[in-house]
Amino acid sequence: MGWIEENMKSTHIRQILSQAISLGMVISSALIIWEGLICIIGSESPVVVVLSGSMKPGFKRKGSHNVHLCLPESM
Repeated sequence: MGWIEENMKSTHIRQILSQAISLGMVISSALIIWEGLICIIGSESPVVVVLSGSMKPGFKRKGSHNVHLCLPESM
């Protein structure tokens, strides 16, 4: 029975490592996307969420998303 317990223990460790690597991949992907948006848009906060009801009139006019790009001025 000793080798069965060791097998189960190593399988448990592999599952934990696999989940940790998956979590790390998700977090790093989100950071890469965020940094990419910062570079493309040229803003420190590329995504802004409005929590107040100030955007409700815009939704009633069938405008669901507003996109604002801060492009650098040409010399």
